[in-house]
Amino acid sequence: MDFGRIVREGFVAGLIGAAAVALWFLIVDTIAGRPFFTPAMLGDALFWGQRDPAQVTIAFPTVVGYTMVHVIAFVVVGMVAALLAYEVELFPATLFIVIVFFAVFEFGFYVIVATLAKPLLGALAWWNVAIGNAIAAFGMGYYLWRMHPKLREELAAHPLGEPMDQGVDEPAET
Repeated sequence: MDFGRIVREGFVAGLIGAAAVALWFLIVDTIAGRPFFTPAMLGDALFWGQRDPAQVTIAFPTVVGYTMVHVIAFVVVGMVAALLAYEVELFPATLFIVIVFFAVFEFGFYVIVATLAKPLLGALAWWNVAIGNAIAAFGMGYYLWRMHPKLREELAAHPLGEPMDQGVDEPAET
């Protein structure tokens, strides 16, 4: 296992995902006339236990602190994604693990957000979160796709991850 490669790719993928979500919410917040509201709100909830969006104050230390937590979380997810991409490159039949990981991650993320930040969900539209996560997943996936040319070749030849000649009996010629 190339641990250095996995760490490097996971770190970069995580930064891409974190930047994508941060940029998305900066755009959404700026359009709404309150730049940095989302990281301030989530930082207030995480660090100070604030549960009322009306009481959120946009403070630089809170925004930076939450952004650091956000980046660390995405780097961890990026490391797992890089490990899975590495494994699928070596063993294409494990592609289903990547699909399951993505589904579990997305579902788990929404459960955590719904559980920990229920009062804040009114201020943070679920569709904005879904769009941000989709942009991040696309960015991270595209980066890992580009970093693994062998994976691209294997999946082009065997889209379901299984070589064509395994498990398929050829009819006998008569």
